[in-house]
Amino acid sequence: MDSEKKQHSASIEGLYIGEISTIGPGNTATGIFKMPSEKTHQIGEFGLSGDIQVDKRVHGGPEKAIYHYPAENYAVLQQALPHLSVSFQPGSIGENISTQGLLDTDVHIGDTFRLGTAIVQVSQPRRPCWKVNHKYGNAHIASVIMSEAISGWYYRVLESGQLRRGDPIELLERLDNSIPVTNVWQIFMQRLVKQAEHSTTSGHKTLAKIPGLSDEWHFE
Repeated sequence: MDSEKKQHSASIEGLYIGEISTIGPGNTATGIFKMPSEKTHQIGEFGLSGDIQVDKRVHGGPEKAIYHYPAENYAVLQQALPHLSVSFQPGSIGENISTQGLLDTDVHIGDTFRLGTAIVQVSQPRRPCWKVNHKYGNAHIASVIMSEAISGWYYRVLESGQLRRGDPIELLERLDNSIPVTNVWQIFMQRLVKQAEHSTTSGHKTLAKIPGLSDEWHFE
């Protein structure tokens, strides 16, 4: 496990905090527009101090306290939608944390990390909503994120602490029989295909057996 911990460690290259804004034709309130911060932020049960999370049904709350998006994922988006390449920059998708070296294929649901001085646990992938499409002015962003399984992930906070840009993030523990964040999307997308085919088999039981996965995903 010691070598695995070393492999799954990085430093926080970008820390982003959102203020309340609006998006879409209905001027819907949102916190997706985040700005880089050089300040030290407290990490509590509901995330980073100063970060606005407007609609806690889909973003925020104890199971979605902090959003981590690998910087490498932007290259996948740039390749899929090259005409939007200049828009795909770290911080633009609404993440709180940006790193190099921690990917959706490597990080597992239920992984426990030391984040700055806090202890956090990977709880679920991000399920992109319509606001992501509006943010970039393209109707295909969310579908690319899901099909390519490059959603990033949320953390639940196990122990409070502090965080600032440049602080380390280090894997502390991995649950037995855990799976990568990417695999959750593979199961989810297979379920969508079965639904389209009117199959009586669903992905409910498979998702429910994933250690550490938020309850709300057990019934997707």
